[in-house]
Amino acid sequence: MLVALTQCRTLPETAARLACFDRSVAALEQAEANRTIVIIDQQQVRETRRAVFGIALPETGLLGKAEDLPQIEAVLAGASVDDSGHWRFQLADGARWVQTDDNVIARRPRAKDAVVIKRAALGSFRMSVGGQPAVKVRRLN
Repeated sequence: MLVALTQCRTLPETAARLACFDRSVAALEQAEANRTIVIIDQQQVRETRRAVFGIALPETGLLGKAEDLPQIEAVLAGASVDDSGHWRFQLADGARWVQTDDNVIARRPRAKDAVVIKRAALGSFRMSVGGQPAVKVRRLN
């Protein structure tokens, strides 16, 4: 559809060019209304990449490469310890993460603590809460 739209510029006759643009734009509008085509801007791409950080998705190229976003910063909404002694973290944006290593977090995480989650080796992630040493984590949702 985009190719058809741009080819309209090559028509020398004004009336034919305008009719071509009108047809192409109408088709593009219809495709967007039917969700056949989705148009998003770079800001929406950045927000989406941040929202899905830590979720294993197929590499389609639509959101760029995973390595393009090496870390995120967030705010902790709450934390608790599960039956296996691992921390479960709820971020303010709704993302839930669980600790996967046995490293000790010295100070109990508190709501509103600053959180930094970084990509680590082999697709893993490391989370630092409140400036403490990082622990290995996995995204749950």
